[in-house]
Amino acid sequence: MEVGQRYWMIELLAFWEGQINTTPLIKSFGLTRQSVSPLFKQYQEATGNGLVYDTKQKAHIITDHFEPHYIDQSVDEYFDWLNYGKIPTFSNTATESTQHRIEALARFVSPQVMRPLLKAVKDKTAVDCEYLSVSSSDPQGRLIYPHSFVKTAGRWHVRAYCDMRQQFLDFVLSRFQSVDYDGKIAEQTAQQDTLWNTQVTLILAPDSRLTDKQKRVLENDYGMTDRQLHITTRAALVKYTLDDLQIKTKMLEANPQAQQLVCVNYADIKHWLFD
Repeated sequence: MEVGQRYWMIELLAFWEGQINTTPLIKSFGLTRQSVSPLFKQYQEATGNGLVYDTKQKAHIITDHFEPHYIDQSVDEYFDWLNYGKIPTFSNTATESTQHRIEALARFVSPQVMRPLLKAVKDKTAVDCEYLSVSSSDPQGRLIYPHSFVKTAGRWHVRAYCDMRQQFLDFVLSRFQSVDYDGKIAEQTAQQDTLWNTQVTLILAPDSRLTDKQKRVLENDYGMTDRQLHITTRAALVKYTLDDLQIKTKMLEANPQAQQLVCVNYADIKHWLFD
């Protein structure tokens, strides 16, 4: 493993979680505790970044003078490591890639927003926040109890119980104006989130207005069985899943080639949709 990868992990966790100890480095790189400890001093000498060791938390804490050198500061980068253990390579050899991907426009997510949310999800506690929704012109203060993060349509949400609305809702991370850790223990957790725990199967098929030849092309594209594609998702994510697949439920595109796929069990899943 390159030293750049180790420095990258120090930055990643310090930036998004506000602190880092030796455990992630030991687990990710198979290092001993004795070999990890000098890494923090070496990192600070190489970058000039100040990380202060907190004896109570037994972790290196980020300071206001911290400036990233190895991470790209996107929340996707953090979740790619957290969920899949993805660690970038740092090579001086330039190679031309034969694989290209068009990325969705990134929504800015502040680490000052993420740090208390990550802690609250881990501790199953509340955060006090100000949130700006599309329907309101001013941020609204509310107490929420977050339990999961979800990415859909190119943006990240946090699923949380809203004390003000008395229900579980989805909050777009880039729309938080401020978030402060509250610490109040959640009574409504992921276990009480019915929509989150309910599995729903979407049955998709080629638009019936397409020709038989066009239908066969789509059946092959999606690996359909008996001319249908079954997708299982959470009830809370039904609309997001259909939106990501560009499947409209309220009306059909005038040109069937524009939509291509339709949901054939709409009657079964329509009560999971929301405006």
